[in-house]
Amino acid sequence: MEDSPELLWEPAARRRGPIEMRLPADPELVSAIRLAASAMAATGKCTVAEIDDVKLAISEALLALIEHGSGAQLSISMELADSRFTISASTETMTFDRSHPDLALCETVLAAVCSDHSIEIAGSELRIDADVSLNPPESKR
Repeated sequence: MEDSPELLWEPAARRRGPIEMRLPADPELVSAIRLAASAMAATGKCTVAEIDDVKLAISEALLALIEHGSGAQLSISMELADSRFTISASTETMTFDRSHPDLALCETVLAAVCSDHSIEIAGSELRIDADVSLNPPESKR
């Protein structure tokens, strides 16, 4: 019998998620969501720097929603698809001051770690979307 070469299986594209969660507007829970995002990114073979960017984007988005929301439950969706980690989070708000200094800082941080981001209000929903660009896995070899 002829020895056959060992076949190595690798997925054509890295994909994780989406993972969707609802949680109370409690700043102490942000670290748990950061941990889930870190694990998701790590299993997708992201670099340490990319994982740090994902964690920073998660923190900024959730803390801005907690600070500027009405205290209602937060919704978050995270997805890793090929060369992008996408975060989409929302909550209800009663009033929204787009020029608030903390929100300006959030925008600055998101602009530094994300390839694209938005902070929008539609009716009573405050929504933050952020995309963290990732290097293709083959470029890390």
